[in-house]
Amino acid sequence: MRLIRNRNFLIMWIGQLATIFGNRFSEIAIPLIVLQFTGSPWQAALVVVCSQITPLILALPVGSWVETRSKKNIAMMAEIVSFLTMSLLVVFVWLELLNMWVLAAGLLVMGATGLFYRVSFGAMVPMVVGRKNLVHAHSYFEGADAISTFLGPVMAGVVLSTLGVAAVLSVDAMTYFISFLGIAFLSVKESRKREETKTKTTYLSSFQDISYLFANGYQRFISFNQCILSFCTTAVTLTVIVYTSQTLSLSEWQTGLVLSSAGAGNMIGVFLLHRVKDFSWKNLYAVLMLVSGVGLFLILLTGYLPLIMLGMFIFDGALSMAFVVNGSARQSITPDHFLARIGGGAILISGIVAISGNLFSGGVSEVLMPQAILAFCGFLLLVASLVSLLFKQGNKRIQELVPMELEDSLTK
Repeated sequence: MRLIRNRNFLIMWIGQLATIFGNRFSEIAIPLIVLQFTGSPWQAALVVVCSQITPLILALPVGSWVETRSKKNIAMMAEIVSFLTMSLLVVFVWLELLNMWVLAAGLLVMGATGLFYRVSFGAMVPMVVGRKNLVHAHSYFEGADAISTFLGPVMAGVVLSTLGVAAVLSVDAMTYFISFLGIAFLSVKESRKREETKTKTTYLSSFQDISYLFANGYQRFISFNQCILSFCTTAVTLTVIVYTSQTLSLSEWQTGLVLSSAGAGNMIGVFLLHRVKDFSWKNLYAVLMLVSGVGLFLILLTGYLPLIMLGMFIFDGALSMAFVVNGSARQSITPDHFLARIGGGAILISGIVAISGNLFSGGVSEVLMPQAILAFCGFLLLVASLVSLLFKQGNKRIQELVPMELEDSLTK
């Protein structure tokens, strides 16, 4: 509990809780809104993808740009713009002018501001907590994700079905404002090491930074698992929304209840992580991916709501633990002066994979059936489990990892 008593970390945690809660709120609400308007899973996927396009285009140059600037100021600006954009969407709802084009445009802006926030926030974490506390810090952040995933979806379903679209978007807008206030009160001493050797960064030259994500065996292993985690998370989330609302004809609050089960598994996962964090890296990954895949196959075997909830509980509980391990490992082996660049590159990879996951989910759901996506993602997780077991450098614990100079790795 020592870390949560750190004033700066507590402020960061509350801000992260607010942001993630808003994301979980809109994560279910926006696809359901589009499905209400069009009845098309493919169009729902296209609208959701709009929030991922700008991170895909800007991730690398933003990482380089943020690296030598005030992370706190950038994060604050990003959250206030997100608040204003979401508030404007609420106004469009009140004026009865909200349509697919307006919603897509708003998500494009939100994708850009979310990118600036994630890169700057991620770079501040080691400065606030120190490298030795990264696993604990990411566990607390995953706990915030767990609380948000547990409460957000079912609340979004209830609010959407009872109060309407404007109320859902208003809640999301307020979470960004709360996050802005939290960052404003944050005290962090920022490192400007790279300012001394700062060179002009162009859009094309920034793509060279993606090579750092594959500079050594550890970075390659982390990048591979990040792709699996991001694809399965986005594809399964949209697929479950389509599967429960259209195939099983469940109500909005029942769909929210299924996704909230993922949050319950997330909370249990955070609790269990403290008990298994001393396991070897590859064995921990292998078990987590295997268990997560079992959860998906359980969903496939039944149309019974409690069992679907149990499957989501198992799937997301194990996957959330894997996300913590992945994020902690990435920051543990990355030098301070590369954190923003690595963060930008990681977001680029996640963006590509997330867009692929959403489009795959929407397309296959419309042409075939959502169950096919769940089976495919379950197979991917089993493959990832096998790859983890074969990772020769994975015998260390996360706490034993140290920064590795990326430039040296690339020249070897």
